[in-house]
Amino acid sequence: MQRRPTRATRPADTAATAAPHHTPCWARRVLIAQVAVVGMLAAGILVRELPGAVREVRIWRMVGFRAGSRHPG
Repeated sequence: MQRRPTRATRPADTAATAAPHHTPCWARRVLIAQVAVVGMLAAGILVRELPGAVREVRIWRMVGFRAGSRHPG
């Protein structure tokens, strides 16, 4: 009785067709690039809107706005 191979056998790769195993696939590179672009856009929007947010916080402090319910005192 012959033994069946446990994993699929394939012909040996030649040097011209063998892909190096240490390089990430293109999909991962594209995903990393997209995450970098979205992160840069989010950081740019945050930097652009930060002065307005600081101004709003100052206005809230002058008015006396506090989070939560007010209790009669």
